[in-house]
Amino acid sequence: MSRAVIYARYSTDLQNDQSVEDQTRLCRAHAERLGLLVVGEFHDRAKSGASMFGRPGLSNLMQAAERDEFEVLVSEAPDRISRDIADLAHIHKMLKFRGIEMNCVNGGAMDTVQIGMYGVIGQMQREEGAKKVKRGMAGVVRSGRNAGGKAYGYRPVIGKKGELEIVDEEAVVVRRIFNLYAGGVAPRSIAAILNRENVPAPRGDRWNASTINGNGQRGNGILRNPIYAGRIVWNRVRMIKDPSTGRRISRVNPESEHEEVSAPHLQIVNEDLFQAVQQRKEATGGADRAKAPRSKRILSGLLRCGACGGGMALVGPDRSGNRIQCSTFRESGSCGNGRRYYVERIETEVVDSLRRQFADTSIIEAYVEAYQAEQKRLRGDAQRARANAQRAMQDARDGITKIVEKISKGLIEDEEAAALLAPLRAERDRQKAILETTEEPPNVIEIQPKAVKRFRENIESLAQIVRERDGEPSPEIAAPFRQLVAAVVVNPTEKGQPYEINIKGYLSSLIDSELSVIKLVAEEGFEPPTQGL
Repeated sequence: MSRAVIYARYSTDLQNDQSVEDQTRLCRAHAERLGLLVVGEFHDRAKSGASMFGRPGLSNLMQAAERDEFEVLVSEAPDRISRDIADLAHIHKMLKFRGIEMNCVNGGAMDTVQIGMYGVIGQMQREEGAKKVKRGMAGVVRSGRNAGGKAYGYRPVIGKKGELEIVDEEAVVVRRIFNLYAGGVAPRSIAAILNRENVPAPRGDRWNASTINGNGQRGNGILRNPIYAGRIVWNRVRMIKDPSTGRRISRVNPESEHEEVSAPHLQIVNEDLFQAVQQRKEATGGADRAKAPRSKRILSGLLRCGACGGGMALVGPDRSGNRIQCSTFRESGSCGNGRRYYVERIETEVVDSLRRQFADTSIIEAYVEAYQAEQKRLRGDAQRARANAQRAMQDARDGITKIVEKISKGLIEDEEAAALLAPLRAERDRQKAILETTEEPPNVIEIQPKAVKRFRENIESLAQIVRERDGEPSPEIAAPFRQLVAAVVVNPTEKGQPYEINIKGYLSSLIDSELSVIKLVAEEGFEPPTQGL
């Protein structure tokens, strides 16, 4: 008498939990008719058939198959085992390899042709089901109810599925955020204000600029969410499963697929204020804000806090000029560098320092000589480091491949696999980063006299612009400057003390080499990379 095991599954918590027991009874009766001895039962409750991941019952079944504990798998139908073409074919292939028959109440013994047919049907039914769910959610939106997550300022109405109501105390905060931003206050400063006043944040312990700003493409964030103006917009993103991990990830949908309905009962800010905020958003870069130039100053985007590494942002002028301050300090207070620095003074020091460095090409020649000596020493180290990193990265990739194969065969549980995959992926990424930063240096570095001369002329022009307070450098002058200067680090100092500034630079604009990072210390000279970053 052949040994058999039973597998049962239902998809969601909305289905009857008795479905597993009902399937098991059908399968037992079917096994009895076939003269099989049932030696085990496996099941997955409220688990989708779209993936093999996250199904401990199926994983345990495949492990039992690996141990040759049965000869026949009995299930109600092939779609109980999987609703994915590739997964169903893979399971059938692995069972067939071990001499195990797949036999279903609806369909009998499964051969390759039937598996292909049922796999196509199962996946089509699953995808059609997803479309029906989406249509149902669209109907919910059109009825003025919410089909998505809960936004700050609202809570679900008890007993009325999909309906929201305004939380008055949170609505006050939302209106305040809109009014502050429309009045010219930056999201980072708004977050700092709310944190100082200990206003509870939507998630986590503290407010931050991203919660207020959101993402332009996804239309999220408090300032971008149209629900505050009394409009529900749905289907801005779609969720898909990564076939290699089983995880759901989001993708942005085109605007033509968005569903929008009026919901005046959810309006917190008036339309004029909402539109004023959106207009300011567009004026500061819109959805492509990250790609837009944020300032016309020569050091825009280059200034860094020496205490935390965060950016430095303008905080408004006083009678002595424009000032900057650590963005992290302003936003969350987690950085201890709260001093405000005059940006014109920093610009002057940076430009004057570079003028001194390039006043005499002998300095550059001395640098290149030191650079070449250092590169010669580093060449051997770099080659060895790259070889070691390549081996380690390949070992990590091999380990990941083996674990994924074990998952597909059901040899290990998802939780165990996740614990094993995490360090391997981290090691793979770490070694990849090493490879990306240890490219072999060139053999010869030659000074370009014309480039040095041109850069010196540009520095002189920049010096004149800096003296003309708020002068705007032309792209032709600013571009060479940014090719040399990678960052300007402002170190913490006490009020009244001299500024301490480190200039991190590139030499690629002046020599025939790949990117090289060097250290320039304002008022101290041009230091070779042996004293580097």
